[in-house]
Amino acid sequence: MYHDAPSITCLLRDAAAGVGVSDLMEVRLFIERSCEHVQERYRKRYIDIYTGMVVDSVLELKKGSPLRADHDEENTLWVLRRLNETRTPLLAGLTVLHRTLIRKEPLHPEGTPFPGGDSVKEVNGVYYCPVKDRQKDNPRALCDICIARQTPKLKGYHDHQNSARIPKN
Repeated sequence: MYHDAPSITCLLRDAAAGVGVSDLMEVRLFIERSCEHVQERYRKRYIDIYTGMVVDSVLELKKGSPLRADHDEENTLWVLRRLNETRTPLLAGLTVLHRTLIRKEPLHPEGTPFPGGDSVKEVNGVYYCPVKDRQKDNPRALCDICIARQTPKLKGYHDHQNSARIPKN
């Protein structure tokens, strides 16, 4: 079974090796269709952000980007089970695994804008997402896997005005 860092790294590299240009083009089309409901002013940026995130993840995994030595084996297995439970498609799963286990980055990249002017921010090595808690009851959402914390609700706070107000907890 895939429990240790080298075997999981090998599994991810082998899975990414099977991804071709046509697969990435299909992902782009899927993302475009998925973003049809997104407000027009965000749509192109979302499409570019998420397509770039998938492509970057696949390319890095093909190179054999190693799982971090400090990875938590129990958490890694939980993430793999969670992706299986949600029937996450291969490319999305590879992207989630790459961002959370290898890069230690949130699923929505830093700077991803959300309606209301909020965005994903990094403060003192901690990532904050303004929409993380809104998906708690959505069984298909992968926010529970994401390393970001919910952006705290502070009176009069908008992250585009003053990100230094986010506590580092």
